[in-house]
Amino acid sequence: MAILIGLLLATAASAQTAPQRIVTPVDPLVMGTDDFTRLADPALWDGLTVTRIEFRDDRAFWRLYRIDNIRKPAGPLWFVPHDNENAAFQAAIYAVRAYGGQVVAVEEARSVDGPDSRMNGDVAYGKPIDPNRNFRDETPTYASEILAGLGQPPRLIVALHTNEPGYDSAASTCGPQPPAYTGKGEISVLLCNDLYMPRRSFYGDWPFDDTDSVAIVSYPASGGPGDGYCVGALADADMNIMLERVMTSDGSLSNFALFHGLPYVNLETQDRGVTPTGLGDARSRLLAMIGIVMDRCAPIEGLSLRPSRAPEPIRAVKRKKRR
Repeated sequence: MAILIGLLLATAASAQTAPQRIVTPVDPLVMGTDDFTRLADPALWDGLTVTRIEFRDDRAFWRLYRIDNIRKPAGPLWFVPHDNENAAFQAAIYAVRAYGGQVVAVEEARSVDGPDSRMNGDVAYGKPIDPNRNFRDETPTYASEILAGLGQPPRLIVALHTNEPGYDSAASTCGPQPPAYTGKGEISVLLCNDLYMPRRSFYGDWPFDDTDSVAIVSYPASGGPGDGYCVGALADADMNIMLERVMTSDGSLSNFALFHGLPYVNLETQDRGVTPTGLGDARSRLLAMIGIVMDRCAPIEGLSLRPSRAPEPIRAVKRKKRR
């Protein structure tokens, strides 16, 4: 572990002097991108600093935003890899305000005010790159930039996603078969196959009334689901959980974290569009799941796990009677 952290920090430190790396402090209130424009509230950014980091690694040009809570620096590393997952970015800003730490968000790289995109298309050759499939040995600078603020001991990493609704039920190959359904996405606690084993919420209370609102926890193929990070505590909280069996890395941060012993949880919910109602719904579901993770899993000494006031009202839910 110490060797890994040392290598990451050394790579990031050497990159700071490289001419291809540009670091720019930015004012979030005058940024032209839609993510920042939607959150142009001075009170929201009070105590937060924003830095744009641009660099090249192998065949790609990357643009990141690093957002630090200077009053609560000891919180998690909140990772938002996909620029088109707008509610995930908003949830990360609310979370870093409430719980502290640092946000790292990947921005569309082709232009500062370019369109949202899941993939990075600013490549010298070859196909566009998924920012969450680029944690590979051949692209060490990318991983070192994302994890430069990890610290020692490493802070908890919380990845945030909003994805297309549903999944293709034909992809479920084990356990009781759910009703036939073909969705656009591939993330659902209904999915069961050689890679994913679902643990569905028993009560289905909000936010887990939606089967696309789920925590993904990886575990090594050499072990069992109980070896996943904090999985027991999350199951006790009655979350929807997808348990990912990992044999070899697919280049994702979840797999990278597993093989390097880093504390990591991935939180997902359904993308509900960019209307205020849609963004608010998806953001609220992510924040509710974040609250569970922080209460039960966050190993942060001296950090108050509950914010002094909620960043937004959380709807009350009525518990169902046990069946």
